[in-house]
Amino acid sequence: MTTARRRSLPLAALLATAVLPGLALAQAHHHAAHEHGRASVDIAIERTQLTLSLDTPLDNLLGFERAPRNATERQAADAAVARLRAADGWVRIDPKAGCTLAEVMLESAALGLGGGTHREGEHAEMEGSVTYRCTDATQATYIELGLADAFKRVRTVDVQVAGPNGQLKRTLGGKTRRISLSR
Repeated sequence: MTTARRRSLPLAALLATAVLPGLALAQAHHHAAHEHGRASVDIAIERTQLTLSLDTPLDNLLGFERAPRNATERQAADAAVARLRAADGWVRIDPKAGCTLAEVMLESAALGLGGGTHREGEHAEMEGSVTYRCTDATQATYIELGLADAFKRVRTVDVQVAGPNGQLKRTLGGKTRRISLSR
C-alpha cells in the first residue's frame, strides 16, 4: 500500500489491517497479484465513515496499461478517471447508513496521478481510496459495487470488509454486485 493510500485510510482501518492478521495476510496476497479482469476493493466501516480502497490493473479501466500515447487514449484515460471520481455512480451503500461521498483519491504513475514514475513495460495499476461520511455506517446491511458495470473489462472483484461486525471476504463476478453485511 502506498504512503498516500495509507494516509487516506481512517485510523481504525489501519489498525484493522495491523491487528487483524487474517485480513492483513489476505491483503498482502490480494494486492500482490496482477491479473487483468480482476480488481480488488477493501472496505473499512466505522460509525461515521466508510472507506473503500481500490486496486486494479490499468488495463481493466483503459484496455492498455501504459501512459496514453495519443489524444484518443488520453480522452479514454480522462473519462475513466472521471468515472472513478464519480464514485456514487459505481458504489451504492444501503441508505440506512446515511452516507455521502466525501473524497476520492487516485494514484497511477502511468497517468501522472499521485506522483511516482512509470517505466515502459512495467505493469501499470490504478490505486485509490473513496471516503464516505455517514450518519451511522454500521447500519448498512449491504454495499453494491458496480465496477464491472462502469468498466466492462472488470470481470471479477475481490472484496474484503473490516467493520464492527468482523471481517468478511467475497468475490463478485457475473451479475453479482451486492455484498451483504448482515450476518
